[in-house]
Amino acid sequence: MATAAQQEAARTDPLEPVPVPGCGVCLALATAREISREADDPCSVAVQNEELRNHPHRRDAA
Repeated sequence: MATAAQQEAARTDPLEPVPVPGCGVCLALATAREISREADDPCSVAVQNEELRNHPHRRDAA
């Protein structure tokens, strides 16, 4: 079981993909990720992160 500190670190991990605002698929994946995190299911969190990374739209490069 992950500690509260580990869970908070995972939430603020700068390498964790961020959902694109206004994208329903990204919102659904981010919601599923939070549910998985609350259920202490790191494998499912990793799957949701991978799905977010592979979502077909791309952000504009800065």
